[in-house]
Amino acid sequence: MNLDPGGAALWQEVTAEHELGTVQRVLLLEACRAKDRLDRFDALIRGETESFAELPGIVLTVDNPDRLALADAEHLKRSLAALQLPDKHGRRAPSRPARGAYRPRQG
Repeated sequence: MNLDPGGAALWQEVTAEHELGTVQRVLLLEACRAKDRLDRFDALIRGETESFAELPGIVLTVDNPDRLALADAEHLKRSLAALQLPDKHGRRAPSRPARGAYRPRQG
């Protein structure tokens, strides 16, 4: 999976406590990747690093890391909610239908 420490910790914690189906594992992986990106954005915002990522011969910098971090935080929140994991009492949050899908107009 090649996750950074934050994403790997999230993966380990969730998979240790819950048995996940295939779709849930995909959603969890996306949440873990979002966690890793948020950690990198945080390091940029705090001034702990000057680049978002470094690859051989490439340095990736980001303008407005705070704005991108907010978007990724929302992505993380939605990914975790979509997992529909039970709380410590075994209760699941009620599922709601996806928004944005509308019935076509008649006529």
